[in-house]
Amino acid sequence: MKSEPSGKKLKFPVLKVIKSNQRLNDYWDKVWQYLNLHETKRRLLGIGTTLILCLLFLSSLYGERLNVQTGDVIKRDIVATREVLDYNRWDEIQREVERKVSKEASENPENYRVEKTYLYSAEEDFQEIFRLIVENRIDNIARAKDVGSLQSLIRQQTKLEIPASTLRTLMLQEDEALNILRTTGLGIIATVMEKGVSSTNITQAQELVSQLFLEADTDIEFEVLTATSEVTQAVLRPNLILDSVKVRKIVDDAIETARVDAPKIKKGQVIVREGDVLTDKVMLILDELNLLKKSWNWPKALGIIAFTIIIAGVYYYFLYMFYKHLENKYFALYSLIVVIIAVLGKLLSLIEWPYAMYFFPSSAGTMLITVLINPMLGVFSALAFSLMTALYANFAIAPVLISLFGAIVGVYCVNEATQRSTLMQAGLLVGLSNTITMAAVGLVMDNSSLIIMCFIGFFTGIISAILTIGVLPYLEIIFSVTSPMRLLELSNPNNPLLRRLSLEAPGTYHHSIVVGNLAEAAAEAVGADPLLTRVGALYHDVGKIIRPYFFVENQRGGENPHDKMAPNLSRMVILNHVKEGIELAKDYKIPDIIIDFIAEHHGKSMVQYFYQKAVEQDQNPVLPEDYRYPGPKPRSKETAILMLADSSEAAVRSLTRPTYDKVQSMIRNVVKSKLDKGELDDCNLTLSELDLIADTMSRVAAGIHHTRIKYPGQKI
Repeated sequence: MKSEPSGKKLKFPVLKVIKSNQRLNDYWDKVWQYLNLHETKRRLLGIGTTLILCLLFLSSLYGERLNVQTGDVIKRDIVATREVLDYNRWDEIQREVERKVSKEASENPENYRVEKTYLYSAEEDFQEIFRLIVENRIDNIARAKDVGSLQSLIRQQTKLEIPASTLRTLMLQEDEALNILRTTGLGIIATVMEKGVSSTNITQAQELVSQLFLEADTDIEFEVLTATSEVTQAVLRPNLILDSVKVRKIVDDAIETARVDAPKIKKGQVIVREGDVLTDKVMLILDELNLLKKSWNWPKALGIIAFTIIIAGVYYYFLYMFYKHLENKYFALYSLIVVIIAVLGKLLSLIEWPYAMYFFPSSAGTMLITVLINPMLGVFSALAFSLMTALYANFAIAPVLISLFGAIVGVYCVNEATQRSTLMQAGLLVGLSNTITMAAVGLVMDNSSLIIMCFIGFFTGIISAILTIGVLPYLEIIFSVTSPMRLLELSNPNNPLLRRLSLEAPGTYHHSIVVGNLAEAAAEAVGADPLLTRVGALYHDVGKIIRPYFFVENQRGGENPHDKMAPNLSRMVILNHVKEGIELAKDYKIPDIIIDFIAEHHGKSMVQYFYQKAVEQDQNPVLPEDYRYPGPKPRSKETAILMLADSSEAAVRSLTRPTYDKVQSMIRNVVKSKLDKGELDDCNLTLSELDLIADTMSRVAAGIHHTRIKYPGQKI
């Protein structure tokens, strides 16, 4: 007997799992779509590069260390990893050098300076004495009681003891005479004390005061002048002060000099043996060898992270704002170059040599960026590399300036480099710039060591050039980026693919050379890349190698195979030379930027001749799209110029008597036709540039296809 239905819906857990998995798949599909966005890839690239740089810069704060402190018993022998100062003996040597040099410096008059405040104090005391004399003087008579009272006042105000006879003489003088004496005395005080008065020569200074009063140009009696001289001598005081900053520098220089010849612990020598107790001096040695475990310096770490993020943010924003047209591979290339230079800088920072950071290869980075990407970006990157140097060199100014100027000079030297030998010449110039900069910084900083070691800068330039030449081919291959040097190599007739073209399709090869001449001149006229345009023209028809005799330029006046072929079959042969050219170029490892010329030189134009022939012969409807090239349309000035040059050369070759006017008219018609058909919609050529291109190609084509004179008796 069947049970009645309960009215409840049946539940299927499997369906819930399927729906859940479907939602999860949809979520991951959205994530994957976001990650594949052009802008997302750039953001991730920038974030990844910033993280790598942060790790490199922060690595200097950490390493394998000994977790010990003073008083611990060491459990194993510790050996010096490099030569280091022996602090066990150095402290005593340093104290002796400091004591001896300080004593000699304090005995040298050249290490003293005149302290102006003592002069001002002497002048104030002199003025105060004369003020008290004027206030307490008595006409015609100076009683002992009055003189004693004045003496007491002066002692109280100035702490000076002036003889009673001297005061009595001055108290009997008129106001006018006292004013003259005051002025004369102040002048003599300034003269004597500005020369400097020390505790050892104060007697000579007082004698000089007496002499100057005797030589004073005044009618005052000798006795009065003598009294004023005595007051003046009383206010004199030593004002030569030992220059502590100068003495400290002399002592520090002497200690630094002594440090060079101080006892050293050699590499491999045992510093402390198992079972020994660690002393403060041994700890100093371990610290200098960077063998002690240190606490993480969080403020410095945060500063490095913030500094790195700011630098990376500024530079990637600069790339986004002004170079957004660049493909992502150029962003990746830029990031890789930055990371390579940062890694090399890190390796240099591990070398225990004070001049290691002067070899920072910033100029190699800017030369690579200039050759492979853009000169302006190279100049802007010079600052980034100099900031890297600052991080690795503890913000020392000398290596930073050498890095900055060398990097900028490197950009200038390779801006228009077309041969690898130019890179070596650039290395020499960068080296010379580094040498001059290093010597100049040494002179400014009064650092004789920098001046002596300035030749290091020259080797830095040479090493940067060698590094650039060595890395350049690999970056070109990895990122499919073409440098001017690579373009020149591709234009060599001995290139395997060009050699095949010249032997198997000589007519096409000659046509490509002529088109290259037209395109190169036009590209130069409108500010496009003439070298890239010419090389692209050499390869644009390599697909014709597969079936050379199906193209009129290779038939040498023989039978045309298309006369016996159906239009549809002819169409396939003609259209396929683009596809076959792309495949050939990839087989021969031709860069993508050249392959673009092969793909775009016909755009989406129609094979008009065979289309009309098919319309006339075929009874079935003929689709125009079947007779169009696959495209795409030209997407750059260079490929657009090649399209115009290719069509113009073929059109001009059909003229029977190619005068300049006919050539110009024909080429302008070609340009107008391409423009009207929308073939130039995707490139950024302006109408004025198209006009200039037509005029330039007309001039060059007229020179190539000029009419020849028939000489008398000449047989044709």
